[in-house]
Amino acid sequence: MERTGRLSRFYWDIVYRDDASASFCWACGLFAVFLLFPGGGSGGSIVGIGIWLFALLNWAFDRRGRHFDEIERPIIAAFSAYCLVMVVFAVSHHVVHGSKGGFGAVYGNLLFIFFAPVMPVLRQAVRPYWLETFFAANACGAILAVLIMVIGGPFSQELLRGALSGNPLILALGAVVSGLLCVHGLLFFKGRMRLLLAIGALAALYALVSSGSRGPLLAYCITLAAYALVMGYRYFGLRFMAVRAGIAALIVALLAVGVIKADPELTNRIELAIERISNPDGEAVGEQSISVRLALYRAGLSAFGERPLTGYGRQNVMQTAALHDPQQGARFSFSHLHNGYLTDLVASGILGLVTLLAVFLVPLYVLRKAPPVVFGALFCTVLSYMLYGMSNLLFYHDVSTLYYLSLITAFCVLARLPERGGEVY
Repeated sequence: MERTGRLSRFYWDIVYRDDASASFCWACGLFAVFLLFPGGGSGGSIVGIGIWLFALLNWAFDRRGRHFDEIERPIIAAFSAYCLVMVVFAVSHHVVHGSKGGFGAVYGNLLFIFFAPVMPVLRQAVRPYWLETFFAANACGAILAVLIMVIGGPFSQELLRGALSGNPLILALGAVVSGLLCVHGLLFFKGRMRLLLAIGALAALYALVSSGSRGPLLAYCITLAAYALVMGYRYFGLRFMAVRAGIAALIVALLAVGVIKADPELTNRIELAIERISNPDGEAVGEQSISVRLALYRAGLSAFGERPLTGYGRQNVMQTAALHDPQQGARFSFSHLHNGYLTDLVASGILGLVTLLAVFLVPLYVLRKAPPVVFGALFCTVLSYMLYGMSNLLFYHDVSTLYYLSLITAFCVLARLPERGGEVY
């Protein structure tokens, strides 16, 4: 690394200082990101973008930070492909139809490409204590979200349902991921860290149920069961994981029933959802969100069937879906089809879906041989997002996008830590 020039000397001597100092600063930044995301989502986005800006300084002044290794290259390629498909379709639809609406989706997902410099920079700075920092941050984030809800709830319905995350669904996504990471961490840590993770897991579950979001709660339960099966098969034994999964399921059931019964609005929504699922075409059923979702899915599949390769462009998804359902189309007053996969299919065809799936599956494949503490956390995150996207939008929201990018970056970094002797880390 060269320290010629005033800017270079200022960066290395004042900002960077030394390797230990830089590592500590990056660790504090990551802690702030994961602390804020579940309950203060936009705050986490601001810190995440700040980390990217500082990574650019390393990118500029340290040649080592410009080298991508065998883990980073395929992940960055998958992320770039997802964003570039949006660019191609937005440009083509602008040329053909003169519409710039598709560029909004491009703008919201540029960080899939721009976040790349963060990976090699953090890889050079990582230290063993980052592992505890990462899991502690997720636990503290869940606890902070609940504190915001409990303290602010009596004064604001928005704080009760969404904390400061932006909306209840974003809080639910953060609670699902941070809660499962806390549950996962209970297998690997002891002492005070285990106590903190246990509190964080309960806090995340409380925030998830209190958010009033039914789909994410179902995603949480499915991911928990799949996690027990995969980790039991790969590392701990199925009997070992079955016992712990049973205990976790009992805790989830007791807390969920307690919170749901104490919340008349949520109780009513769940009862109506059960009634609607058992009688999807019943006009007398008061629950409308599920019936509208079913109509959206049918219309979206019909639209995709007409243009499976070219799509209609992100800006035309809802307009096109409405045209394919004359009876329900007038009710499609949403920005998406309430299904991330179907929205991308209608927007950019098969290619859009393939690149979206690559965003999930490539990290899982590349890090399949990572230490169990990293692989299990990655598995929870990827599956949570995949299930969440079946009833909600995925990466057209700045908070959910940056949360995912930050988590995948952290897993790539933590996978470099040496395994601890005698432990299953």
